[in-house]
Amino acid sequence: MGFSDIGLRHIVDIDGQLLGIDAEVIDTASLLARANCPADSLIWMVRAGERVAIEPKQFVRLSEQDVVFFETSSARNWPPFELMAA
Repeated sequence: MGFSDIGLRHIVDIDGQLLGIDAEVIDTASLLARANCPADSLIWMVRAGERVAIEPKQFVRLSEQDVVFFETSSARNWPPFELMAA
């Protein structure tokens, strides 16, 4: 069964929470709001085990073939290179 069979174009995972989204492109603020996450959270896209920081108010193109995985972190952990220094 494909995503379109259940009436959704895109499936995203944010911190383990699955969301169905109909828009092809979504901004990070809308994504956080849909997931009921704090607006000042940072978003990381997880792809092939690699975490990529997504800038605030950046637009993300969603895939109809894949579930896109995101993680959030607190704004106090910004910039991302501080996390990698540990």
